[in-house]
Amino acid sequence: MKAPTKNSLMEFYFGTLEESQRLQIEKELLQDPEVLLDYLDLKRKLEDAATVPQKPSPFLWRRLQPVTKRKTFYAAAIAGLAVAGFACLYIFTTPKVENTPLISDNGILFDSGAEHSITSDVL
Repeated sequence: MKAPTKNSLMEFYFGTLEESQRLQIEKELLQDPEVLLDYLDLKRKLEDAATVPQKPSPFLWRRLQPVTKRKTFYAAAIAGLAVAGFACLYIFTTPKVENTPLISDNGILFDSGAEHSITSDVL
């Protein structure tokens, strides 16, 4: 058997040869029983080889999970906590505004704490 033919049996099995090379190997398979036996041995070894497990492990699923989703979730959670913290800080540290009347030279212009009577001409 020729060395180039034996080396290209793997490519022949997977169908990656060009048409002319494929025809040459098919011809040699029919003419030389040694080449045919080598091909059948190779085929048997490839078909009996251990396969990759059908069910991926949880570790593999975590590695295949897009990283951006995890980062986006953590970024949103941190931003939400920061906003809530600043809101609490603002609410509890801002001094309370008291209703004080505005006074001009003539007297009181507006008293936000006083209610107007029903007969009032103001709005």
